Amino acid sequence: EDWTDIDVTRIADAAAGWPEPAARAVKDLTKAGDGQKSLCHDSLRNRCTLPEALLALRALLSSAQGGAGMEEAAPAPADEARSTGYEPSSLSLQVRGMRTGGDA
Repeated sequence: EDWTDIDVTRIADAAAGWPEPAARAVKDLTKAGDGQKSLCHDSLRNRCTLPEALLALRALLSSAQGGAGMEEAAPAPADEARSTGYEPSSLSLQVRGMRTGGDA
């Protein structure tokens, strides 16, 4: 059975704090279908970078918490660049600004 064919209800567990939307997001981040970026995509061109995966996981956590507390947990873009060597693009900064209400 292929990972993309597994129904998300088989990996979700609401009692463990793992609802279907979270399971679907992590499943897609792990290996998505054609044309979507994921960590384990067969095509190098469609593999997401670790900073992209981190951004997706932060967005998932933020939506699960209703956005509360993420400002403290997420490092500032300059701090992130120093620790990982990742320089966010202007588009990444713009998306972050939209996601956090403009105070990123």
